[in-house]
Amino acid sequence: MIIYVRKDLSGMLPMGLQEYEATFGRLSQSERKELHEWVNAGNQVICNPWYMAGEDGRPLDYITASRIVDDMIASPEDFGIGCNPKPGDCDDDNEIPF
Repeated sequence: MIIYVRKDLSGMLPMGLQEYEATFGRLSQSERKELHEWVNAGNQVICNPWYMAGEDGRPLDYITASRIVDDMIASPEDFGIGCNPKPGDCDDDNEIPF
C-alpha cells in the first residue's frame, strides 16, 4: 500500500516527508503508515503527538518518539511505570529507587 502526502501540505513542512524518510533510515511498514497519517493530518515530521522532547528541549521527531512510547508499553517497569517501591527499597533520604 502506498500513501501519498497531499501536495498542499508537503510544501508547508520544513522538512519534507521524503527527505525525512531518506535520512532517518529503516522504517517498518506500520511506522511508515503511521508517519504518513501524521503528516497527512497536517503535522510536521519533526514533531510528535506526545509532546516528547530531547535533552536539548527540542521536540523529538515522530518516529523516535513513537519508538520510545512503544518501548514504554512493552516494558513499563524499565520506565518506572506502575512501580510501587516496597519498604526498605529506598535509602535513608527517602529517594525513589528508579
